[in-house]
Amino acid sequence: MATQNDLPPSPAMADPIRSVTMEAERLAADPRVSDYDFWRSLRNVDNRIFEISARGDPIPFDMVRWRAILKQARSRRGHA
Repeated sequence: MATQNDLPPSPAMADPIRSVTMEAERLAADPRVSDYDFWRSLRNVDNRIFEISARGDPIPFDMVRWRAILKQARSRRGHA
């Protein structure tokens, strides 16, 4: 009988770092997304995270994940 430890990891959670990297690469290579789009989106996510943390609420993991994706994608395009 299989226990929880014997089950394979779910595809979504198998390697979260790899999924962030893959999504960042995909976005960085997409010519439809401008450098300004990356900057604006990253700024919006950062502002939203600041608002949530200022209220003392927990920050949703998806927001942290998207911030990492946007930072990596922007960096791959040659911007800090």
